[in-house]
Amino acid sequence: MFSDDVYRNKLATVIDVLEAWARDTRDAAAIETSVTSAYWKMQVKPGTPGACPFELLLRADQRFNVRIGDEVYENKPVDQFEFFPMLVRAIERGNVERVAISSALTGALDAIETRVTLEDGWAWIGERRVGPRGLNRHDGAQVQRVKRFLPYRR
Repeated sequence: MFSDDVYRNKLATVIDVLEAWARDTRDAAAIETSVTSAYWKMQVKPGTPGACPFELLLRADQRFNVRIGDEVYENKPVDQFEFFPMLVRAIERGNVERVAISSALTGALDAIETRVTLEDGWAWIGERRVGPRGLNRHDGAQVQRVKRFLPYRR
């Protein structure tokens, strides 16, 4: 965790970077930002069909929420501020996959993963379990259906 003053300073710097990205990307997406004492929020709706919309909420309590496509990931800790500009650039470039993982035996949906491949070669992966929590998703064969998103500009 960061001290409050360090967090606020780093947050202000990354917000400046994200707002510059938003200005540069407004020709390819409808972008709205808002700020309160509790959070800074950016909503992005690309103009290109098949590109990935997203919403990013950076909170004053050193947590963030993100919606990528239809998947929502909440209450995540802010560990590295450099992550956020890389995340939005990767989404803009179309480096996003939504992976639906199902049982090959029953066809039941077990989990949905959102994978965003960042420019440094790492991938941010968010997962939402759909099936019963007690089951190990690695038991038995699986089927993965992958939806790839398009870049904002082509």
